[in-house]
Amino acid sequence: MIYVSVILIASFIIGLMNGLFAFSAYSENVWNIVLCVAVSVVAAILIDSVFATVIRWILPKRWFAADKKRFAAGKRECRFYEKIGIKKWKDKVIELGAFTGFRKNRIADPANNLYIARYISEANYGIVVHIACVFCGYLVCFIFPAHWYSVGLPVGFVNMVLNALPLMILRYNLPKLHTLYRLNERREKRTEPEYKTEKEVSVA
Repeated sequence: MIYVSVILIASFIIGLMNGLFAFSAYSENVWNIVLCVAVSVVAAILIDSVFATVIRWILPKRWFAADKKRFAAGKRECRFYEKIGIKKWKDKVIELGAFTGFRKNRIADPANNLYIARYISEANYGIVVHIACVFCGYLVCFIFPAHWYSVGLPVGFVNMVLNALPLMILRYNLPKLHTLYRLNERREKRTEPEYKTEKEVSVA
């Protein structure tokens, strides 16, 4: 709901600014302003959807496997996120995992490494998707070339911010997930039997 509110408020502000300044120079009416802003916003959403689909379903899965640690934030990056209050606002940012059948708003099964590995993989996908959308969202500037600076640019900026927030959250959470995965591995090794039973030896 917050994202929808941000998009609506930002669209209103962009439309208002264009009505007061940019579009008046072209003697265009209010409906042209509304149409231009609305089409640009929808186009930004579609652009994000296209890149998300390509990355999630076309790129090789091995690129996003749970053992790929380059997607996780380092200690300095995590400290930066904490300084900007990520712990206070991260739960308020929309989570789009429902579209891929895997929600990432909470860890449902922390003791299951199969689940944690899937969680890490989905987070890796999400990071690449949001990075692509941060930059490619500015393609909306080509929708209405005459108003790229007054409509396309601000719409692209809002899109960038809305993608940057979940990107930071995913990168911030990944180090903890990798730590949890390692702890589960150690626990599983401790609980493994130290020797085979007589039946297992005979079967082998």
